[in-house]
Amino acid sequence: MSEPAGYTQSVGPPFAVLMTGQFNRVLGWSMLILGIGGMIFSEPWIFASEDPATLIGSSQMQLRHAQGVLLAMALLQLVIGYVLNTNTFSGSFRSWASLLTGLAAITYTGGYVLLLLFSFGGTLVLLGSLLNLTVFAWALRREIGGIAATQIRLILVVLCFGMCLDLVSGLITVFPDVFHPAWLGSQDDVRLRMLRLARVAGIALPVLTLLFFDLVDRTRATGRIVDLGQRGFVVGAMAMPSTLAMACFFFVEIKYLLTIPSTAVCVGSLVACVVSWKHGAWLEKFAWIVITLSLFGGMITGMYAFDGPFPAPESVAHYQVTARRLMRVGHAFAIVFGMLSLFIAQRLRAPQWGGPMNQIGVAFYLSGMALSLAMMAAFVFAGVPHWSLGIGPATMLIGLVCCASRSPSPAA
Repeated sequence: MSEPAGYTQSVGPPFAVLMTGQFNRVLGWSMLILGIGGMIFSEPWIFASEDPATLIGSSQMQLRHAQGVLLAMALLQLVIGYVLNTNTFSGSFRSWASLLTGLAAITYTGGYVLLLLFSFGGTLVLLGSLLNLTVFAWALRREIGGIAATQIRLILVVLCFGMCLDLVSGLITVFPDVFHPAWLGSQDDVRLRMLRLARVAGIALPVLTLLFFDLVDRTRATGRIVDLGQRGFVVGAMAMPSTLAMACFFFVEIKYLLTIPSTAVCVGSLVACVVSWKHGAWLEKFAWIVITLSLFGGMITGMYAFDGPFPAPESVAHYQVTARRLMRVGHAFAIVFGMLSLFIAQRLRAPQWGGPMNQIGVAFYLSGMALSLAMMAAFVFAGVPHWSLGIGPATMLIGLVCCASRSPSPAA
């Protein structure tokens, strides 16, 4: 990606807020604070029920889904805010893209939250996913600048595909009599499980790929290993959601090809560890290590997560057993927390940030991250009370608020 556009500072309000992506960044941080804050109460409540038979279609699972959507949209808004602060797109398009993607994120996420209580939330889900799809498809038709123009165009294709999957999933949820054929099975059956992961991968992997492009572009890293990392992320981002979707809607046996994109993403993440270790700050190194370990862990559990090729261990044979639920959540949260660490590191590089308040925030955030994952393990193996699952998110919330507060560094 190219460097931030030089003329954005001279654009007067209110257009500067949109053209520099500031609106998206503020929205992304606000959604993250809301999502992490909600976890203080939602995590203990969700895991208070340990009977797998009562979880199918339960309010706990609906809340978990809404929570995942909120965090995914928040990270997407942060990366959109970054891209719109570069010369990748023209100024007029950036203004519209900033406004429309922000409104789409609010509508889409709000729809899933409202679905917990009101059926009309489904209409908002459809409108939000359709608006996101329209903006990303529009971006594909625009001229894209910068050295990573080809890669960004491919990522936009993946995002369009991900929004299509969101739209289809929304139709299945809102109009089950029409769009939920019996052969798809229930929410816990393998086809819809793969559809959920395809939707997550269609957002998370493009965000992760763009974060890698940012690392390479900023550090000016070159060489065969960097090219290998770029290919790994692009192949993984494109092949993972498409393979999952084809396995869901066509032949389930296609799932055995998932080892190809999962390996590609793991290779890309390993390259990111190497590049960040040579050129990045300590927080970037830590973030990429956490992400890489979680990706490899996900690749291992993926060997049985979708009913093959290997059988699940007896202790986690049931999809909704508590230990398996916590393994899924821990894997996903480790990746999300790692990506958020990269955004925090990106924020602290600016001269108007990085002061004492932000440094305190980093300490609280990392402590909360460690506590969140540790309490999940302790809940399974040591039998700690379920309310303890809110301790980590509470600590993270303090850290995020401090990191989001403007605190100029002494050098500034």
